[in-house]
Amino acid sequence: MSGISHCQSDIVLTHVAKANWIAAQVSKLPELIHDGQPYRTTVVWQQNRLAEARYELTAREQKLLLYVISMIEPEDESFKLYKINVKRFAELAGLDSNALYSELREVALQIKSKPLIIKGHVEPSDPNPTELITSWFADVVIQANGDGYFGVSISERLRPYLLQVKREFFKYHLAYVLHLRSGYAIRLYQWAKRWQFCGKHRININELRVVMGTVELTPKGKIEKTLLALYKDFKKRALLPAVTEINKKTDIFMSFVENKVHGTKTVESLTFTISENANASKLDAVRIPRPPQLELELVESSDGAELETAAFLRKLKQDFGLSAPQVNTVQQYIQANGMAYVEEKIAVVNSEPRPNAARTFLAALKGDWKLPVKRKPPPKPKSQPAPQERSPEMSDEEWANQREKTRAMFNEFRKSLRGGLKEDAAPAGNAS
Repeated sequence: MSGISHCQSDIVLTHVAKANWIAAQVSKLPELIHDGQPYRTTVVWQQNRLAEARYELTAREQKLLLYVISMIEPEDESFKLYKINVKRFAELAGLDSNALYSELREVALQIKSKPLIIKGHVEPSDPNPTELITSWFADVVIQANGDGYFGVSISERLRPYLLQVKREFFKYHLAYVLHLRSGYAIRLYQWAKRWQFCGKHRININELRVVMGTVELTPKGKIEKTLLALYKDFKKRALLPAVTEINKKTDIFMSFVENKVHGTKTVESLTFTISENANASKLDAVRIPRPPQLELELVESSDGAELETAAFLRKLKQDFGLSAPQVNTVQQYIQANGMAYVEEKIAVVNSEPRPNAARTFLAALKGDWKLPVKRKPPPKPKSQPAPQERSPEMSDEEWANQREKTRAMFNEFRKSLRGGLKEDAAPAGNAS
């Protein structure tokens, strides 16, 4: 190149190479932009493994993530660049939109930087299950002029979990998760929707901690710290508030029974009962048809359980003379603590006569009364022979003779044990 030095030529080639590299990277970005915003009744579709994936997000991060996932259309074959209208998101989530633009950009960047771990991941070219370590967002695109929008793209590795999910999936309305305040409740709700088709599901406590996000993760996705390490703290501050909020604000009703290690008070797992919420019609969302899951749905079993509970309550009302409000109270205890808890309190009340069985039964439910522990009686001392006593008909002379005979018999017994008493032996030197 005439008039251009070798140094200048190298600079030109470097700029060309950079331009080509940038063009190549841009070509990998989603070609289409999706800017249609979801509604309250928009359905979120997810593959089952995402309900049990390991990740650590705050409540606001989860809401933004699920808002983006709800923008995926059922017929989409590839991810797009999803443009989020900050004002619309604030309206649906019940947030103040003032100064929310800059805050949500930071939230999106935080989601991008945090790991997502999916166990049992299968690559198209390898049928062996692996552990996938990725992130929810691949890119965050921020407008320089701050026009109230910003864009995100979803990691390509998540295609089998979010695109055209036609098997082993769960779904729910966006409004339900956006109304939940607790991050623990949002995670537990998604897990519950994944298992709602069963009616019941048992889960280990350590697995439940991962599901609800009460763990801190390293950048590589390893569990670095367990939050609320004591079960009583986990139950009081995370589990019970989450269940209460879900039952109050969503389309499902949850209750659980604690399963303890045999012979101890240590809780090792929980059995959840998950059913449709009777108050769902009062919520601002429409009902979702039951999805055609591949797993066997236990609809008959769930209906049978409801009939069994109704029959149980009728008998309880008759046996204890419960009023209608008291029956409703008992039903709430069954839903919250399980049938076994109520049956235990029945046994407590029946263990002894009560002047007012109904009132005592409700007090037992409220106070978590326990059956008295039966203690073994102390072992009886071995019977000793009664000391010899004088018969009332016996005279003094007869009594003296009887005692002399007893003393003589005792001396004879001693002789038999010792070979004769020493005082009866012949004196030394007198032997003939």
